[in-house]
Amino acid sequence: MALEEIKQRVEELQKRYATASKKRSELQGQLDAKREELVALSQEIKNAGYDPKKLKEEKDRVEKELVSTIEACEKELSEVESALREFEKK
Repeated sequence: MALEEIKQRVEELQKRYATASKKRSELQGQLDAKREELVALSQEIKNAGYDPKKLKEEKDRVEKELVSTIEACEKELSEVESALREFEKK
């Protein structure tokens, strides 16, 4: 392999390395930003009184409570409506 060819290959490798290093730095910056967002979100969840590791269970529990409350409200409303209909008949 000629000296000139070796120089060209080395220069090409240096360019590729510089490009890869630049891209790596950019991606590292994006990764760090996402990590910071995740930490902030986790803290926000904790501040709201929930455990981030048990968020699915918390959601299911709250949803179950909400459905139960809605059903109770519907039942009571039906009873009130029924009573009003009876009253209006008299």
